This record gives sequence, structure tokens and C-alpha cells, in this order.
Amino acid sequence: MSTTSKSISPEKLADIRASWPNIEAELSEQQERLSRMNEAAAESSLTGQLRQAVHHSGQQVPQIATAAGITPEILCDWLEGLRTLRSDVLDRIAQAIGASTHFSLQPKSAKTRG
Repeated sequence: MSTTSKSISPEKLADIRASWPNIEAELSEQQERLSRMNEAAAESSLTGQLRQAVHHSGQQVPQIATAAGITPEILCDWLEGLRTLRSDVLDRIAQAIGASTHFSLQPKSAKTRG
């Protein structure tokens, strides 16, 4: 079995090297976004639980956004905790991923006065 190697032209190599700062900046930004998404999904709230369900749905953001009638950018901003959404939009997101929206709220019991 023979192996072949290709050489990169000096111009192409210079282009690649010139792109590194942009790639590093984008990587840093994406890592920050992921951190915000993880933090928002970890919230112990209804929206935090819905964010977790979106992350675990196995569906792509554009697919969920289209089904919910919003743009992928709006969905991403909400997943990062940068944007709030109306309750009807949250319902549509839940429907888009097949999540159950039925739950039971238990009010805190009133303290007895003595």
C-alpha cells in the first residue's frame, strides 16, 4: 500500500496561518455560548427544564425553530438565557420536541400562626 502526500502552496499556507486568529476568536465565542447554554439549562425552573428537553431531544435547532414558528437565532438566544419568550412560544417549542406540558403545581402551605 502506497501513501501519497500533497503539498500546500506557500500562498495557501499563508492564508491558513492568517485565518488562525479568527478561528481562535470564533472558538472562544462558541465556548462562551456553550457555557451560557449549559448554565441556562441547569436552572431549576420550568424554562430550565424545557431547555434541557430541547438539548436532549436529538433535533436540530433549525428544525425545532421552524416547527415552533420562530427563527433559529431567537431559539438560540433563549437557549443561552439571553432572551425570554412568551408562554405560547414556549408551548410551541415543547410541542415541536414532543415534550409533555402537563404538570401539577403545589402551592407552599401557609405557615400556621400561633
